[in-house]
Amino acid sequence: MNVIFHTLASVATASVLSAQIEKRPINSARGVAVLVAGLGIGILSHGALDWLPHEYPLPSAVDVILSLILVSIVFTLARRDARWIIFSCFLGAILPDLVDLGPAMLNKQMQWHLPSVKIFPWHWKQYSGSIYDGSQRWLSILNHLVVAGLSGCLILGYRQSLIRNRL
Repeated sequence: MNVIFHTLASVATASVLSAQIEKRPINSARGVAVLVAGLGIGILSHGALDWLPHEYPLPSAVDVILSLILVSIVFTLARRDARWIIFSCFLGAILPDLVDLGPAMLNKQMQWHLPSVKIFPWHWKQYSGSIYDGSQRWLSILNHLVVAGLSGCLILGYRQSLIRNRL
């Protein structure tokens, strides 16, 4: 899926996890466990989203810019102790693409010759839900709407544990 959907899922995950440290410091054992969970959930959610049948409705450059704007806005509005959770969840959500797709993109853009190996199975052809021929456009749209809707509901439901009360 486009990065913006992974970013939405990471913000939703951060919203839910931020409720877990609301009354405990982030540097406690519980806080560290929440950060590790955020990283792990981000990686696993990336796999689940990439496994779903999907097309790519946004061009890569627009997608990355929108994702960075979204995570920057949320990071700016977030409570100080929730910022590490946002970072952890976002890192987990984009890490598979950075590891598997980053070297090939750098090779193409910079004329480099970095080794490119796909480690995460959801980037392997047999496990990927990527559709490039338009054959399942409506299923792709439905999957994108479900991801955006579910993420939006979680963000709204847990916004008080994520976002500062006073701006």
